[in-house]
Amino acid sequence: MKEFIMVFDLPREEGTVKVRTWRELQRMDAKMIQFSIWKSEKLDELMRLAIDIKKSGGSARILEERFVF
Repeated sequence: MKEFIMVFDLPREEGTVKVRTWRELQRMDAKMIQFSIWKSEKLDELMRLAIDIKKSGGSARILEERFVF
């Protein structure tokens, strides 16, 4: 089963967007790796959330998790 990593950054003044983002990540059972780095199997939901983050003035990237070593 593939897992995906979303890395995002939001402007400081977008506090409500941060809270909404964290709640949405928790709702989809994503796991926090670090503060703005989350892991999930639900690519479609991550992509939708990444689009919302970008519309709010932030940046977001989604990576496919693959261990090399």
